[in-house]
Amino acid sequence: MRFFVIILATFAVFSGCYKLKSGYRDTKFRNKFVGTYRIDSIVNHHLHISDSGVIGDTNYTVCGMLGDYLEILPTKDQVEKNLTCSGKFLDSVFRYEVQGFNDKNAERLSFTYCNDCSYSPVFSTYILGSRYIVAYYNNVLILESRFSANGIPFYTRHYLTKK
Repeated sequence: MRFFVIILATFAVFSGCYKLKSGYRDTKFRNKFVGTYRIDSIVNHHLHISDSGVIGDTNYTVCGMLGDYLEILPTKDQVEKNLTCSGKFLDSVFRYEVQGFNDKNAERLSFTYCNDCSYSPVFSTYILGSRYIVAYYNNVLILESRFSANGIPFYTRHYLTKK
């Protein structure tokens, strides 16, 4: 009986350590999207508050220029060893890190500045932040950030095509 309890406890410890391994599932999820993506367009449906306090919305689309791209590099452990990726949008070249999150069926990619990356107004305006993965099919990746105000949904949607 003691032998059985020891084996059961040992199995529980080792299987528990596997589940707690830092970044394993997120890295495996993130690496599904490795590649260089052409930025086709960014669609914005934003909140607009006028000077008189009236809440409205703005809709506009920013189309990528020839050669605009975002890259996601492969990594074994994104938590401990983030890789600096590069991108280009609207004639601005920038560097960033990408992390993947797959928790509670909310698949997201998070684009953040790296420790030694220089500030880019284009990156901060259009790319920076956590983006939900809306669709990934036939080398097309659609990312979206979402929020709502007064029950009205607003979003920014990125349309990317793998090169």
